[in-house]
Order: sequence, then structure tokens, then C-alpha cells
Amino acid sequence: MNIDLLGYRQKAGMKQVDIANALNISTEEVDAYEKAPDTLPMGLLVKWLQILGVDLTTAMSPPIQPLKGIDPGSPYTELYRRLNLLDQYIDSTPPIDKLDIPTPPNTPNNLRKQLKRYRKKPNLVLTGGFDAGKSHLANTMLGTKNLPVGYQPATRVITFVRHVQDRPQWCEDDVLIVNDNFWIKDEKGKLILDFLLLDDEERFEKYCIQSGSFDVLQKYGVHGENEDIAAHAAVVYINSPLLKACNLIDLPGFSDQPDEVSKDVEKANSAAQIADIVIYASPATRHIEAQDMSRLSNLLSLLPAPENECNNFPTLGNLFIVATHAHPSISNEQLQTIPVDAARRLYKQLNEGVLKNRRELINRDISQQDLQSRFFTFWSERPDRCQGLFNDFTKLVGEFLPQTVMSRVEREINAIKEANIDKCAKGIEAYQNAFDDIDSRRKQLEALKENEENHKKETQEKRDNVLKLITNLKKDTHTSFKEYANQLLTVDAVEQIIRTQYDDKKEAKESIPGYLIEKIQHELGTIINSNSEKFKNEVDIFIVEYETHQKEYQNSNSYDFNFDFRESFIAGAFAGLGSFGALAFWAASLGNLGGYILVAQFVSFLSALGIGFGFSGGTAGIITFVAAIGGPIVLGIALSLSIGLAVAKLVSSITESWQKRLAKQTVKYFQEQDIINKFADGINEFWEDTTKSFNQGADAVEKDWQKYLDHLREITSPEIDSKERIEKIIKILEELQNFFKQIPWLSFNLKDCM
Repeated sequence: MNIDLLGYRQKAGMKQVDIANALNISTEEVDAYEKAPDTLPMGLLVKWLQILGVDLTTAMSPPIQPLKGIDPGSPYTELYRRLNLLDQYIDSTPPIDKLDIPTPPNTPNNLRKQLKRYRKKPNLVLTGGFDAGKSHLANTMLGTKNLPVGYQPATRVITFVRHVQDRPQWCEDDVLIVNDNFWIKDEKGKLILDFLLLDDEERFEKYCIQSGSFDVLQKYGVHGENEDIAAHAAVVYINSPLLKACNLIDLPGFSDQPDEVSKDVEKANSAAQIADIVIYASPATRHIEAQDMSRLSNLLSLLPAPENECNNFPTLGNLFIVATHAHPSISNEQLQTIPVDAARRLYKQLNEGVLKNRRELINRDISQQDLQSRFFTFWSERPDRCQGLFNDFTKLVGEFLPQTVMSRVEREINAIKEANIDKCAKGIEAYQNAFDDIDSRRKQLEALKENEENHKKETQEKRDNVLKLITNLKKDTHTSFKEYANQLLTVDAVEQIIRTQYDDKKEAKESIPGYLIEKIQHELGTIINSNSEKFKNEVDIFIVEYETHQKEYQNSNSYDFNFDFRESFIAGAFAGLGSFGALAFWAASLGNLGGYILVAQFVSFLSALGIGFGFSGGTAGIITFVAAIGGPIVLGIALSLSIGLAVAKLVSSITESWQKRLAKQTVKYFQEQDIINKFADGINEFWEDTTKSFNQGADAVEKDWQKYLDHLREITSPEIDSKERIEKIIKILEELQNFFKQIPWLSFNLKDCM
């Protein structure tokens, strides 16, 4: 009887002392039996295998061929080849002098920075409960055993796993551990996990606290004796085929503590925003409980939508919900019912909230069957219980996702190219006209100066109107939200929902808090969206005041200089890293119009915030976008509610139904948790962020406008050689125009993509 007890224990992430305690024997006996399993009594063997989650038949059978790691090939070879050609083209371009004019076109160096972003592979974020076996799943997918696993909560750092070919030349280590100062922080102290920093030698020199071989990860990356070391993240380099198609980010697990007080959860939540793909692991024996549903709601609200880039991308194709520990003691029949039941419960909870937003975002229906198709099983010793996950994931990262990445890169490069060619052409024409008739341009400038006081007065009035509107919209948001919440959170209303949605008492107790939070969050999102649309219109009016002021002289005086007010406003409003309230709606709407500002400049800002590649316009898209950059709704409030209600004992009553009793308990609990006021705090913060960002943008426009007028004075001044200055500007604009015209790029010809 040659049973690999040691191997089974290691795969289960257990120590000898765990087995000894469970069987009431000594660790010496455990060690002896592992070395000589044929001496183990049959009765003790059966109990032993039950602890390890292995059935006797499997243990007695010949060893199964180990499951190979995922190998999606090298799907980005062609993209990287083209990006390398662009880099070579930039290198071969003669130096172009700096163009010191207001809102100049982009430069070759701007393009080079953007190309670095385009080289980043999609991020696979692996998350779930601490006991879900995430790291074991990650190791199996990678085809390695490098990530630490454990029976108790193991991972305590965010682990960024990259291919060895992505390791910077200056780095010789397999593992680097950094503290949280490594990351950039926004204005509120929130960490921004910018992937490009992983190539920054200077930051590693300052903030790397340990480095070396894989034993460093085992020593400092897990819970244990080195808890006093302020480790926040680990960067790991592994030679795995999977990593040629994506980066893998293994997060600390959610514990059974309330989510809002867990440091591991804080790290997990900070990394959720950089996910392009999510694998959520939950044990098969208690698959998708109340807290899992709330976490999945949060994750799905932030997950990019590649469906909008390519029509053939599967609905919810970048979401994987995996029933781990699907060991053979669970029969095939039982295993088939697990995803069906979990999908039914999850669909019921999310259908009127995040799934409703998702439908609007991707302009597709999302049925319960669509959601169920995203459920998979995993048990590494049984390939038949992993193959569905591996096959689907391989096709995603090897085919579907690369198509969306290449489509987006191509669309953005073409937009950058065309927009800068156009901007240079208009600038050349304007400066050439000025060169031909400086006296006329000087008169136009005098006319602008004469009207400057009126212009300042009118723009200040428009600015005051926007600020007044923000105050009114804030009040309206509070009023509308409280009216809805107070109507929803009554005993009669909650009882009716319980009767309509739930037949099972246990399911109702566990699910009703999250269901109500979903409805509240969705309604608040709808209110925010409606009011942000009103705000957006007023911002447009504010900017049009500047544009009208300029156009008056274009029409009456053949004035042909153009100052880009929207570009100036965006640059000022989004100068800091933080939350921007309703101003994000306005900026996102520019993306719908194809504004190159978003493509050529704002996209870099989004990438720095860690927002995935799949953002697209539309009302629902903007809602998702606002949530991603720190919108008004602090998702996850429900996480502690379900804990409280799941253990709450219903007050006995002969005359009242269980639905009525549960409704009373639920309403009472929501009142005790002061839920409405917690959302109200989020509303206040949202509109305060709106005010701050708008004022920053308005200040920037006025400052840049004055710089623009100074520039006009400079090139029309009789005291300097204005013509020589204009000739130099025209020369640089022509060089930039030629640079963008000759950018080498051929279409990928992706027929199913934008």
C-alpha cells in the first residue's frame, strides 16, 4: 500500500501537527507513517484521508498524471513586434526642439511613454477566502510550486507574478519584497498600484525591504514569525508559459473577520482595481456564501468590459468563479448541482444592481445561464474537475483577450496619430497667417485685450453658476436617495421582498442584507448619473463661454489661432491623483465624442490609476468608470451586515410569520448600522470632490488663457523679432506633423472588433 501521505498533506497545505491534532496522535507517529504508509492501520488510514480530502479509491489507485500548467502560447508576439518598430522609429527620428506654446501637440517622447503602457499584459487577479486554496490554484495554473500555501491564512502580501522575460535588466533576484511606500498615493492616501513602477530601479532601491530567491517569499510573504516586517507586496519572476499571456496577482485571502477591519482585505481591495481578469475562489462545500456575493458585486462593478471592444468576446468572459477543494468525496452528481445553486442565488442578489449596470454597459442581456457559465470546479488530482476551467481560461488569455488588447492599441494609436496631424496642420496655418500679416494680428490682440474685463466677468458668472448647481445637485442627491431608502427600508417593503424573492428561510436570512444593499447602490448610482448629466451640461456651458469669446474674433477679424480650452480644463482638473466626482462623467463623455484628449493624454492618467483597458463610454460605462476612480458608493457596506444577520436569532412569535420577523430584524439592523447616513457620507464626498476638481480645472483654464494671450503678445510684439520666432514655431510644428504622419502602423484586421 504505497500511498503518498506526505504529498497529499503538502497539497492540502497542512503541517504534520495539524494531522496529529486531528487524529489525536503524535507528530512522531505522523512522520513515521508518512515514511512507511504500508504500516498504517486501515481504520486510521480512512480517517487520515478524510482529513486530507482524499477518498480511499483515489489513494489506492495508480498515480494520475499531474495536471500541466496552462500554456496559451505567446499571443502578444505580433503586438510587441509592432511596438518595437515604433520604438525604433522614435529612436531614428532626429531630435525635435521643445515647442514652448500653449497646449502644444504631443511629442515623440509622449508617444514612447504611452508605448510602455501598451506593453503591459492583462492582469489576472486571484482572490477569495483565506481557506479557498488560491495559491495552490495559482501554482497549478503556473505549473510550479513557488507560491506558498497553507491550511491557515498564508498569503499576507499582494504577490505580483511576472514572466522571467519581464524582469528588468538591473534585477537579478527571483523575489523582491516592498513596503507600501513603494506605491504612489492619491490625495486621500489611497495606494495607486501602477504596474509600470515594477520596472523602476530607483523605487526598488528606496523601498525594497528584502530580495533574493523563492525562500524570501516563504519567509516574508506569509503570515508567521516575520509579521513585524512591514511587507506590502512581493514581485516574483517565474518561467511559466501562462505568464506570456498575463500577469498573475495573488491576493491575501478574505478572513472570517469583518472585511472592513482586516488588513489583508485592505490589500485585496486596493488591488481589485487593476484586474482585467478575476478568478474568485470559494470552497465547493460552502460555495458562494453571503459575503462572497457582496465581494463579487464589488469586483464585477470594477471589472473592465472587453465585450465593448470585440463582439466575439464571451459575456462576462473575464470572470471566473471557481469551486475549489472539489475533492472526490463530492460525487459528480453533487458537483454538478453546486454551480447551478450558487449561480441561482448570486443572480438573484445581483440582478437588480451590478448586473443591471453591466447589461447597460455592454449592451447585452445577461441571463442566469450566462452567469452560471462562469462557474468552474478545481481539484488538481482530478483533471476532469479542472479541465473546464483550464480550457476556458486558455482560450480567454490566448485568443479573446489579446484581440481586445490589439484592437484598443490600434484604435488609440490611430487616434493619436490623426489628432496630432490635425492639430499641427491647424497650428501651421495659423502661425503662417500671422507671419504674413503681423500688423493685423496685433490689432486682433488689442481687441481681445479690450474685451478681457467683460470676458472675465462673464466666465466668473458661469463659474459661479456651476458651483451653485453643484450645491443644488448635492441637496437633490441627498433628498432623492433618502426618500428612496426610507421607502425601501420599512418592515412591510422588506417583508414583501422576502416573500417574493425567497422560499428558503436560511437563504433569506443570509441574502436579504446584500440584496437590499444592491438595490440601494443601484438607485444611488441612477440618481448620481442623472444629476451628473445636469452638471456635465453646465460644465460645457462654462467652457463654451471661453470658446465663444475666441470665436467672436475668428468670425469678425479673421482670427485663426485656436486655444484648446477642453484640453486645458482636463489637465488642470485631473492634475492630482484622487477622486473627481461628477467631473469624471464629463471627461468620459468626451471619450464618446472621440476626443483625442482622452485617448492621447487621459488614458495615461487612467492607466496610472490602475484602471483596466476595457473602459468604454455610455451611461453605464461612466457609472463603472466613476466607481473605478473612487466614486460615491463605498462598495462593501453589506459585508458586515450578512455576518450579523446570519447568526441573528429571530424573535419567536406565534402570530407572526418568519418573513415578518426577518423583515423586522433586518430593518432594525440597518437602522443600528446607520446605513443611510453611511451612504450620505459618500454623497457628500462625491460632490466635494466635484467642487474641488472643477475649481482646479477652471483655475487652469484661466491661467492657460492668460499664458495664451501672453504668447500672442510675444509673437506680435514690435520689440522683438516676431517673424523669426514664428518661423521657428512653424518649423517645429512641421517636424512634429511629419513625425506623426510617418508613424509605421498597419491594421491587425480584426473583423470582430471595433
